[in-house]
Amino acid sequence: MKKTFQAKVQVEGTGLSKELAINKALGSIQKKIMSSYKGLILRIEPIDVSVIEAKETAYTERFLLFFFPRQRSKYQVVLEVEVNVFLLDAEEIAFDKTEVANTMRNMLLGNQLNK
Repeated sequence: MKKTFQAKVQVEGTGLSKELAINKALGSIQKKIMSSYKGLILRIEPIDVSVIEAKETAYTERFLLFFFPRQRSKYQVVLEVEVNVFLLDAEEIAFDKTEVANTMRNMLLGNQLNK
């Protein structure tokens, strides 16, 4: 029912600061894991983070093509993250099945169980 395994995920992020680029990359780990594995994720623990690629793109920004020049930077980072994943497999949980009578009252109220 509960599974634990290690996985390596390669994620990337871009931003106007170094911290924002790294934060966006780390924030996309859950999406990558969810698309790769079937089940409910209980916990994702990063074990190791390694930088594959880190780029800074600097450019000069001007107002009306001539006025107020200023230096701007954009950052892009590609990380490889090794994580421990704790997964709950919903297919292995045994659910009790209850049949509800097909009456007019149940049809109008959405087949609710009487309590």
